[in-house]
This record gives sequence, structure tokens and C-alpha cells, in this order.
Amino acid sequence: MKKRHVLILALTCIGIFLLVYSIHFNYKYPLHVDEWHHISETLKIRNGEYIMGVNMFRVGFDLFLLPFSYLFDLVKLYQFLPAIWAVLSALTLFFIVKYKTKSYWIAVASMIFFTSLKSNVNIGGLWFFIPSVFCIPLIYLYVFFFSEGIEKQNKRYILISLGIMLATIFAHTSSFLFAIPILAIYSLFYFEYIKKEWRFFSTFSIIPVIGLLFYSLVKKIDILSAIKEIFFRLQFKYGYSPLELNNSPLEIYSLIGYTLAILGLYHILKNKKTKNYLIYILWPVLTLTSVVIFKIFGISFLAPYQRTFYYFALSLPFLSALGLFYLLKAKDIFVSNIRKIKDKKTWKKYLEIILFIIIIILAFFQYNNIPGNVKIYHLIDDNDYNALLFLKNQSLGKVVSSPSIGSATYAVSGQKALGAIFFYGNKVKTKDFMSSSNCTFQNSMIKQLNVSYVLLEKPSICNWTLIYNNTDVIYNVRNISNPPPKIKTKK
Repeated sequence: MKKRHVLILALTCIGIFLLVYSIHFNYKYPLHVDEWHHISETLKIRNGEYIMGVNMFRVGFDLFLLPFSYLFDLVKLYQFLPAIWAVLSALTLFFIVKYKTKSYWIAVASMIFFTSLKSNVNIGGLWFFIPSVFCIPLIYLYVFFFSEGIEKQNKRYILISLGIMLATIFAHTSSFLFAIPILAIYSLFYFEYIKKEWRFFSTFSIIPVIGLLFYSLVKKIDILSAIKEIFFRLQFKYGYSPLELNNSPLEIYSLIGYTLAILGLYHILKNKKTKNYLIYILWPVLTLTSVVIFKIFGISFLAPYQRTFYYFALSLPFLSALGLFYLLKAKDIFVSNIRKIKDKKTWKKYLEIILFIIIIILAFFQYNNIPGNVKIYHLIDDNDYNALLFLKNQSLGKVVSSPSIGSATYAVSGQKALGAIFFYGNKVKTKDFMSSSNCTFQNSMIKQLNVSYVLLEKPSICNWTLIYNNTDVIYNVRNISNPPPKIKTKK
């Protein structure tokens, strides 16, 4: 690449980092309950407390975080990870598109459209560093190497794609499963080659075999039972997600992005490049079909609806960039046909710049406009963080607090929470405890649930041992004996 191209690419990466990181300008902690969960799971691996279970199918992501946990405080580091990963994902897309199109500018445009993908707590997105986002560059890579390997009959590329697929399965299984129909239908167009090399392609049977054996091991069931259970678990009916919404297409991508993607698809078909870009046509068509099936019948196969919706969006930036390229070419024809323009070359250049700027503005229009029911939430603040840091130096025990603070308890303090918003403990009993002002009832729950600490945002009337008092308050409630509440007397 030329020096100016390297400079533009570097500036684009800086812009991507700042845009994605901007959500953390006024908040330095993880934004999503899943982020807190995976910090906790990573620390549990390090502390030898990891529990084998269904979440093992995301263990690859936690293992990725593990080395960083020895070098940094993951809670403080996490604010930078979404932006760093967004840059890495965009660069992955850049090199793939540049290789496919031989065009530097289409590749840069792909990065920009990729960054314009929106985020919210229901669908996910680049603002969060969670397993589905971690797998974005892996998805782009295994789709690229698989299609290039088959198209060019390059076994090395195909083996690379197989390795990436296996890594993806153990980081976020849905990020591979959604692509099975895409890869399978694509393979049918090269059936003669696959038939000829059937022994080589039989190596792909390692994926379901390893997955099946691993699942039966984790669930401690026999192979036949595992097959039956997996079959039913790969049907995601309405209500599977804690938050089922009738998502608008504009929640995740801009109107101009969709329009240019359709134009890009038209450009491929018009120029008879269908075979070269076949997998990048099948990808949006099949994922969109899955989304429509869920909208009509309330069921999604292989991956939850929310994930499939986002995988559909991931296929669009490349097509949008092709559409933009096609539009700019059409601009040249338009200017050339206006006879009154004398310096057509200069006019083409200025019009190209103006069009590009307008399109980029439209692509990021309402980028931060998130529906109210899926807005970003903050689980803890500085006061909560400092209180949890204090608990880090206390003897181990169980902590009862609000479910939001409970979600961050292990990640910050290493203490176990009685309940959290999701994943850990008993949220119902936690809410019962926190909503009560009856000391006798609370004390009975403390004894029954073996609670060691109570973390509150304001002092309690109960006669517990206060050990921390700095906005948030913490009580040591080990070995309580149902003491009567304190009686406030008038002075």
C-alpha cells in the first residue's frame, strides 16, 4: 500500500476506536450483564472455581480473557476491549474485501459501513465485548477461507477454515451454527469437487463428533440422549430470550446502508460476478429468511433470532461498499452526459467527495438513538465499586445486595453474590430480602441462606455489625442471633 493509503487506514482505525469507545467516555465499567458474567467466569477459571456446565460452550472466550486477567484488572480493562476488537474486526473485513475486489477504497468503505452497525443490549453489537462480538472476525475469516478454498480448490485454506470453525464453536457456538445452511448450500455449487475429494472433506465430520462428545461429557449423559437433547436445543422458540422484541431493521443498520447493500447486490448480478461472490449473496439471503421465519412462526433454528438478526447485519457492510462504488460510477456517467460542464474531471472529483460525505453522515444518522426498552444500563457506580473493593480484602462469604450490584460482586471482590440480574444466585430471594424492612424476616433469611455480608445503598435499622460506611454501607452478619431492631429515640 502507498503511504497515503496506510495513513488513511490508520486514521480510519483511530476513528473507529474513538466512536466505539465514546460510549465509555463517562462510564469506565462494563456495560452489559454478559460482560460482568464473563469477567467472573474468567476469574473462576483462574481461581479454580469454574463449574462445568452448558456455559462451557463459551469457555473459549473466557480462556481468551484469562491471560489478560493476570496482567490487568479486567474490570478496568474492559472499557477498552470493545473498541479494540471493533478495530480488529474492521481490519479483518478490510483485508478480505481488498483481496476479493482488488480495491482499496471499497475495502475502506466496508470498514466504515461495518462501524455504522448499531448496538443495544438486546441484539448486542460493537459496544460490548461478549462472545458473539468476539467471534465477528472469526466469522468473516472462516467464511472467507472456506469459500476461497473450495473455489480455488485450495486444501490449505479449507483446513484453516476448519480450525477457525472449531475455535468459534468453543467461543460462541451460535456463531458457527447459523452458517451451516450457508456453507452447505454454497458447497452444492461445487459438488463435483467435493465428491472427488470426499475423503478430505470427511474431516469436517470432526466438528459434530467433537461437539456431540463434549456435550455428552458436560451434561453427563449418553450419546443417544445427547443427540436428542441437542436436536431440541437447536430450536429457539419465541420466549427463549429474556427480552423478546419485534426489532425494527433500523435498530441495527441505517436506511442508506440497506439501500446501498441492495445496489451492491444488483451490481454483482448485473456484472455476472455471482459465482465469485456467491457466498456473500447466500449469507444475507439465508439469514434474512431465518429472521422472516421467526417473525411468522415464532421459531428460529440453529441460532436464536436476535443472534441471526445480527449475523444478517454483518453480511451487509461489504455489499453496501459495493453499492457505494456502483453509485459513484453512475455519478461519472451522469457528469459526463452534461454538456455544459467544461472541466468534467474536476466536477467528478468534487461530486464524489460530496456524495461520499453525505452517505457517511446518513450511515451514522441516529447511531446513538436506541429504543427505550433496550437502552444501555449501568450496573454499578464508583460508590458500589469501592464498596466491593473493600469486600475483596474480607474473608470469603456470601453477599446480599441489589441484583445489579450482585452481577458485579464476584468480578470485583471475589465474593459470591446471593443473587444477580442473570446467571448467578437466587434473584427472587434477593429481591425479597432487599424489599423487606422487617429485621426478623431478614435475619431468618441470612441464617437460612448462609449470608455473610449485606451491602446496601443506605443504612439499615437492623442491629448488624457495620464494617464499611462510605455512601454505600456494608454489614457483617455472620453468626447473628435475631437481635431486635434499633429504636431511634428523640433527643
